[in-house]
Amino acid sequence: MLSRNSNLFQAIVVGIVGILLICLHNRIDLLDWVSIAVGLMFILPSLYVLCSSIGSKMKLPGGIAFVSVGGIILGLLMCVFPSAFAGFFVYVFAALLIIFGIYHIVDLASWNKSVKFPFYFYIIPILLVATGIVILCTSLRDINTVVVLVTGIALVASSVNSIMEYIGTRKSVIKTDDL
Repeated sequence: MLSRNSNLFQAIVVGIVGILLICLHNRIDLLDWVSIAVGLMFILPSLYVLCSSIGSKMKLPGGIAFVSVGGIILGLLMCVFPSAFAGFFVYVFAALLIIFGIYHIVDLASWNKSVKFPFYFYIIPILLVATGIVILCTSLRDINTVVVLVTGIALVASSVNSIMEYIGTRKSVIKTDDL
């Protein structure tokens, strides 16, 4: 039951992120800000690990300091030169769409044993995969606002589809819990 609740929570978070991307898609520097935020996510934990490994009385492997310094350098590069990494995030968004689409298709197929879903439940996941492939195969990385808008719309559609799956399978889960 925890897995189903976490799937619902995941669908809500994906929907919120999609709505945020739709609302902020006109910001030309949005992917630069994403790059800076990810850079900070590299810097802060790396600094914490590096400082705690230096101040620790226990003997820690030397690789921890090396990885921490690498994380700090990568994070600083992402913060100082965010536009250099913005094109990379276009590919990350495309990969997320493909992964979400495949995840939904596999999830629907696994429920197919106990619940028979209509064909239209498969439309959004197939469109997610197709959208991700189109983004990967075109030069849309130069048009950041379009990629962000398309990703936002696809994430909202994925969220709605996940919530429909949750509602559609709720009766089946209740029946199996009664057994």
